[in-house]
Amino acid sequence: MFSFNTLFVLIGFFHGLVILYFLTGLLRKNNTEINKENYRVSVIIAARNESKNIGNCIKSILSQSYPHDFFEVIVINDRSTDETADIVKRISDLDSRVKLLNVDNVPAGIHPKKHALSIGVEKATGDLIFETDADVTVGFNWLESTVERFTSDVGLVVGGSFISSNPGSALENFQAVDFLLLVASAQGSLGHGIPMGGTGQNLAYRKSIFAEVGGLAVNSQRYVSNDILFITKVSKTNWNIVGNLNPKSTVSTIPVSDWKQFISQRTRWASNAYWKGLNPLLVLMLGVNYLMNLFVGAGIIFMVTNLTFYFPVIALAIYKFLTELAFYKIASYKMDKTFLFRSFVGWFNRVTPYVLFIGILGGLGRFKWKGYKAAQN
Repeated sequence: MFSFNTLFVLIGFFHGLVILYFLTGLLRKNNTEINKENYRVSVIIAARNESKNIGNCIKSILSQSYPHDFFEVIVINDRSTDETADIVKRISDLDSRVKLLNVDNVPAGIHPKKHALSIGVEKATGDLIFETDADVTVGFNWLESTVERFTSDVGLVVGGSFISSNPGSALENFQAVDFLLLVASAQGSLGHGIPMGGTGQNLAYRKSIFAEVGGLAVNSQRYVSNDILFITKVSKTNWNIVGNLNPKSTVSTIPVSDWKQFISQRTRWASNAYWKGLNPLLVLMLGVNYLMNLFVGAGIIFMVTNLTFYFPVIALAIYKFLTELAFYKIASYKMDKTFLFRSFVGWFNRVTPYVLFIGILGGLGRFKWKGYKAAQN
């Protein structure tokens, strides 16, 4: 029993260190220096079968406070079979800032979205590239508040993104809490000056850097998402990467509609953890989180047949609950989001089997997403 108790204490200790690391980075004050130059901006959206969302996305961008003659919106229609291209074309006919590019074929050996984004960057006329997704809506000051972060030494700005539906169904609430914690973790690491991740729903960078790092080309048979790949590449240059949690700069995204889509989406995300180019510190932290959930999950199973496990398992579960609750509450406040205890409890009750299951699926690297099928060894 001593050895098991020691293991439980150790995993709890390292889990607490991980949360403390993200929290201290999240609470750290950003550089107060503000860029006052109006760069020309190109907003790039890679869209595949997004007829339900693309119109609202473009309209939210076109209504920006940023000078209208200083930005364009480039939509890359990635082989859509619905009315995505028609909707974009109608908007572009009314507003010359909107440009439509159609992709009919994807070369072998490159992920379709990486191909679409690369085409968009190539055609962009802006000094700064802003990436977002078709199911995202942005606030009135999104461009303006993000451009302010581009001081002379900053090459890439990682913004925040949040699930727009909360409270909602059990699935929507789970996504809202889980995504907020993921964004908070990424922003926390950036607070310490160590970029570990971000989301392509709100990513901005200097166009010149795209060519400097070789774009989204990657020498790996394993899938790696374009945002993680690009952030990792830029982190190896002399450019600074900064986070941006100014409430005016965050964007909102629509939750996936069913558990099957959710599992596929998160399997795709989890597969990044097995990419050899990933930041070693992030791999270590992901490993600690996985072990924490494994100890709690396995401990509950063993506890049923051996009550001697009762105290250490319950103690570890309570400790996990309190530390993650504190992280969620502080992150909600810091990122100007409503703290919902009931949603957190629902998330906590499901997160252990979720993490263990998705971790295994991510290792297998098999998923389907918007017509793309990954089947990796």
